[in-house]
Amino acid sequence: MRQSPSRRTFLTAVGTAATTLAVPTLTSERAAASDGGDFAWPITGTITSTYYDTRDGGTRTHRGIDADRYTGDPIYAARAGTVSTASYTSGYGYRVVIDHESGYQSRYAHCQSDLKVSVGDTVEKHEHIADIGSSGGDYAAHVHFDIKRDGEYQYIPGEYYDSISHTDAIPKDFPGLSGSGGDGGTAYSWPTYADGDSGESVYSIQYLLEDHGYALDYHDGIYGSEVETAVEEFQASRGLAVDGVVGPNTWESLYVPVLSASEDPYWATYGAQHHLRDGEGYSISVDGYYGSETKSAVESFQSSAGLAVDGKVGHDTWQALVDI
Repeated sequence: MRQSPSRRTFLTAVGTAATTLAVPTLTSERAAASDGGDFAWPITGTITSTYYDTRDGGTRTHRGIDADRYTGDPIYAARAGTVSTASYTSGYGYRVVIDHESGYQSRYAHCQSDLKVSVGDTVEKHEHIADIGSSGGDYAAHVHFDIKRDGEYQYIPGEYYDSISHTDAIPKDFPGLSGSGGDGGTAYSWPTYADGDSGESVYSIQYLLEDHGYALDYHDGIYGSEVETAVEEFQASRGLAVDGVVGPNTWESLYVPVLSASEDPYWATYGAQHHLRDGEGYSISVDGYYGSETKSAVESFQSSAGLAVDGKVGHDTWQALVDI
């Protein structure tokens, strides 16, 4: 499938150290805050419903995971933080919401009524916060678990009937998490792009802006005034420093996971395909739809880049694509 070797293949061949590039960070790009470590799974049990599952006849998408074991089994805090909700909520039943550093929030629903924490409590990672129940509706006992950042749902990996343990870290497919996991945790860096730049990564910026709802007149790989204005609006909407520059912090909010699912983000998929074809030399269609051809190209790229091979363009795979 691969037509010609790319610079990344060469760098991978000469050693992992060669893949780490020193990228200057502009002073207006805020340094990422410490996140307190990766998220852990909230229970020891089995995934029974995945992210992107459809509900209500296909009109609603599940933006978390459901997992179960036995009624009354403990639910644990996925990361250290402060309890902001510990009460009954329509649809969710008894639930706990924990606020974390860097704008993250984890939520645990359908718990039993005897919650183990109260609003304002500071909890540690792996602390027992509630028990598995079925409150909030006509449900079998389970926990609904989701993660938000700055109010937006974050993708949680996992397949039906996967076994999970509360002592294990969730694979890192979230923006801003430290440590390894997800795509492999190799040492790639987010580059910095600004007005006047051009290239394959600028195509990715344009397609990702489209995915976030910013309609652009051009997808030409040129960082001009249109892109700069859209970036500034995006930065303002996410509470980032508004400078029109796509540096590490803007990339962290801008990238969108590309997954093998029926509701793949169209523009993000288009961007990943374009980068794989024109930036990395893979002979694939650029049509915005994730199929076996795209999956094979992603897996081949991940293997050549020293990443975990899962066929998904998550945090580290996006970072590796745009690093050079």
